[in-house]
Amino acid sequence: LSWGALWAIIFWGFSFIAIKVALKEVHPFMLLTLRYAIGALLLFFFQYQRDRTFLKQFGYRDWIHIVILATVGVSGLGLLQAYGLIYTSAINTGWIIAINPILITVAARFFLDETITTRKIAGILLGFFGVFLIITRGDFSLSFFRLASTFGDLLVFASAIAWATFTVGGKGFLFRFDPLCSVTAIMVSGFLLVLPLGILKGGWGNLFHLSPLTWMGVLFLGIFCSGLGYLFWYSALEKKDTGSVGMYLYLEPLVTLIGASLFLGEPIYWITLVGGAMTLAGVYLATWKTF
Repeated sequence: LSWGALWAIIFWGFSFIAIKVALKEVHPFMLLTLRYAIGALLLFFFQYQRDRTFLKQFGYRDWIHIVILATVGVSGLGLLQAYGLIYTSAINTGWIIAINPILITVAARFFLDETITTRKIAGILLGFFGVFLIITRGDFSLSFFRLASTFGDLLVFASAIAWATFTVGGKGFLFRFDPLCSVTAIMVSGFLLVLPLGILKGGWGNLFHLSPLTWMGVLFLGIFCSGLGYLFWYSALEKKDTGSVGMYLYLEPLVTLIGASLFLGEPIYWITLVGGAMTLAGVYLATWKTF
């Protein structure tokens, strides 16, 4: 049992719930600025205690790579998820995000020339059909495109593509250095990228009037999701193999399902459960012997 990986998954599973709560009073630009500021500060503090010269190991080309990865996997992903959650539910988001390993498998085939087997193809097709059921809610007519929730679901799916791009594109870079060191630099860069958006949006005086519940959501996202979550996850990867740690990803949509039902009162539809089960089954087939 890896407690670090388990806690990271619990934090990330509840992140969609915290975003829904915070967005009731905070604009996405401001929310991401606050979230990444807190997360970057925590990661930087921890990494600085480990190695006070860690930033010096990155050269000019490394920083270009870091900025690109931060644009896709931090600021871009965060914006897509935040705006997606304005329109869709946390439960849908959790299930759609669960397809990440399948998207990574597809991207690795095209960009890293990794082998793809018949079993993986079956898993990919099953996973995509599961997500299709979640987004359409079993309505196979074109009318589902007119639903606001569909727009949100598609934004969340786009965020999953962004994470897959980040994972595959940064595979060599992340592990060429100490992973936590790389992630710290990427998180700090991601914060600096969204900071101008937060400044331009303005309204910072409203922070003093936010409800305690909203502040709880913001602080949870910053401290536990963008800070401790990454710290625990990459610390777990240093102690255990990728396969045993990766298995915990299957729990994330279940954590979101339970949390969103209890704390947000979101309804649980049978078609969503069926689609979610198909997605997880597809992920298992597509990543078997990887996790």
